[in-house]
Amino acid sequence: MPREVARLPSSSLSVGGVLMLEIPENEDNLTALVLRTETGVYGWLNSCPHDGRSLCNDPVYLLNRKTGLIQCMHHQASFVPDTGVCTDGPCVGDKLREIKTFEKEGQIVVLL
Repeated sequence: MPREVARLPSSSLSVGGVLMLEIPENEDNLTALVLRTETGVYGWLNSCPHDGRSLCNDPVYLLNRKTGLIQCMHHQASFVPDTGVCTDGPCVGDKLREIKTFEKEGQIVVLL
């Protein structure tokens, strides 16, 4: 059964915004990335499917401002923010690992 790892006010994440959240009891020290697009709120594990390294160290730089795509800081692989599918780079066709994220009653809930 999924467990709640974070609950944030919906107002804390505007369109185009990205938050990086610690994942409790995580041996790999991975973080969660929560972002809002025009179509909703999405959560992804901060890990590139190409080699497992973090997509970003600072969420400010996760989204390519020109393309609107998630971009890996190591090899510039690009991912669609609402599906996690890689469209360019060494992992084309692979997908980011989803972290269940939804909005309810003015809050963003993040589950693992």
